[in-house]
Amino acid sequence: MMRLFLTELKKTRRRHIGLVYAAALGLMIIWALWAMSRMQARNDVITQQGYYYLLANFPLMNSFFLPVIIACAESRLCDMELKGNTFKLLCTMQPRHSIYHIKLLLSFLYLLFFTLAQTALIYILCRIFHVAQPAPAENILFFLLSGLTVGTLLIIIQQSLSLLSDNQLFPLFVGVAGTFFGIFSGFFSQIPIAYLLPWGYYMVFSTVGLYYEEASRTVTYYPVPFTVPFYIGFVVFGIIAYLFGKDRFMKKEV
Repeated sequence: MMRLFLTELKKTRRRHIGLVYAAALGLMIIWALWAMSRMQARNDVITQQGYYYLLANFPLMNSFFLPVIIACAESRLCDMELKGNTFKLLCTMQPRHSIYHIKLLLSFLYLLFFTLAQTALIYILCRIFHVAQPAPAENILFFLLSGLTVGTLLIIIQQSLSLLSDNQLFPLFVGVAGTFFGIFSGFFSQIPIAYLLPWGYYMVFSTVGLYYEEASRTVTYYPVPFTVPFYIGFVVFGIIAYLFGKDRFMKKEV
């Protein structure tokens, strides 16, 4: 297993997949520094509710960046064998299911490093801006858990599409469409659009809401309960998607 993983890692050495995730994280850092500096100059929301501010906005940022990032990363991971038409050769040297699982493991590790770095970024930014609010450990834990869960399901979907598609434009189109869906679902909180497709669940699993006072033009952030039933249903759906995607790949003609 380790030998196969190291082989897969060597194949991706010149694919610069980590740089794709790093670029997304860098853009989030730039945005967060700009937004928090701007708001701190206008009012004390950042000083008093800095953690809630980031926990409310980072899921929206994930909806914006991660579906496309994951789609691009999976396409880069899978097109090596597709372009070279080497699946038949690989299947004579290793079990077919290991190809699916090794790629899935490598993709998850990229996502894990990104999510851990993003979570650490919350603490770092709040220290930089001298946030007086105590760190809400439970909300941060749910943010980490939901980010990994939603990202893993998107990886399963995109990897399955990439492995089953000879043309990588279709999986990339799905990732772009998912990005638009995830963004716009966050602006229709009264309509359950976000519950229909997995790309909207970054916002569904958010544990921080906001109330905008129009008269004073102030925003107040407040904690909301984590939706455990929806999380369980989402995990079940993820298992089904994994089993279906792996089954279709196992039956694919090479």
